Amino acid sequence: MFNTIIKTSLISLIFNLSITSLNFFFGLYFLQITRSAFIFGTLTIIGPLVSLLLTPIMTRIVDTIAHKKILLIAQIVSLVFLLAYWVVVSDHLDAGTLAYVYILMIIIRVSEELFIVTLKASTTQLVEKHKYQRLNASVQSATSVANILGPIVGGLAFSLLTLPFFVFLIIILVGVSILSTSTLKLDPSHRIAATGKNSFVMVIKFIKGRPEILSLVIIAMFINLFASAITIGLPVLVINQLSLSKLVYSFLESLTSVAMVVGGIILTIHTIKDNLKIMYQSMLCFTIIIVLFGFPELITRNDLIIIGFLGILVVAFGLIVVFANTAMTTYLQMEVPENKQGGVYSIINAVSQLFVPLGGLCYGLLFDRFESYQVFISSGFIALVIITGLLLLTKKRIIKRI
Repeated sequence: MFNTIIKTSLISLIFNLSITSLNFFFGLYFLQITRSAFIFGTLTIIGPLVSLLLTPIMTRIVDTIAHKKILLIAQIVSLVFLLAYWVVVSDHLDAGTLAYVYILMIIIRVSEELFIVTLKASTTQLVEKHKYQRLNASVQSATSVANILGPIVGGLAFSLLTLPFFVFLIIILVGVSILSTSTLKLDPSHRIAATGKNSFVMVIKFIKGRPEILSLVIIAMFINLFASAITIGLPVLVINQLSLSKLVYSFLESLTSVAMVVGGIILTIHTIKDNLKIMYQSMLCFTIIIVLFGFPELITRNDLIIIGFLGILVVAFGLIVVFANTAMTTYLQMEVPENKQGGVYSIINAVSQLFVPLGGLCYGLLFDRFESYQVFISSGFIALVIITGLLLLTKKRIIKRI
């Protein structure tokens, strides 16, 4: 069982790292060619838009077709289109081939989203119930590492390698991921496929009928929105408001990433007894963290104290993200019927990813117009009101558990 956890995590790491680094590489290439930040930005929003538009279709696919088959097909499709691009287009990358890159990235993003949703829904077939959290935490760590290394690998490849050679390396990595996936042993004996033509509608009705799950979906949406206050606001606070160096900002960013990886490792060892309780407590702590980001420039001008204070906050933020994500995923795996898990994960992924670019846009405008402490403190209190309101709207038994 331990080998299954390690193997699944490595597959997630390899495939996600391949797609993340490739997307960053293409973004830099077209930023260089077109000198348009808009073009660079559109490559980052492909994923959220695709997720939103294809949610009903992905629900049907994941909840009706054998999961191992989906995992393999999703990666094979990516491999085929990468090979086609490598053979036909990659030697002639310029503004005229922009459409080919968009087609390639849309196909790959669809495959990646299908892979992620299916992998989450496959947990019940990969490990026993008491191992759910360990697998989720391990995959979360692998995903965090991929998100950390993706831009680094893509940036280095952009500086050191030619496009055809880098695409060829990605093809090899995806091929390794496919071979590894083919060795996974899923136990579908207890799985019941979704029935009926309105599977997506059935999932929506199921979510509406479970107030705690509905609140989790809504909270996931708002958390991704408010998390942009930190991801967008941290460089503004550190470099513009506090006049600290870019090295300090890089250090704080790396602390967040390290905290996420460490948090995943901790959860592979320590078992959460009440996932729903941890989820809500993490979200309440998250609102407090946002508020506290507004305090450094108000309470002291000592750089060392400020850096230490911000360091504590970013570590707490990274740990909260991992604990909340792992607790939510584990809770849903235990509470959602297996023939509806694909739909629930598709909906959560779609709404969450959509609010990442929206949050970036909104907070970019807010930090341009207001002082950073005003944005942080007001955002934290608004988030607190929203999350508390959602808690109060759910059943009393959830409130009592907290």
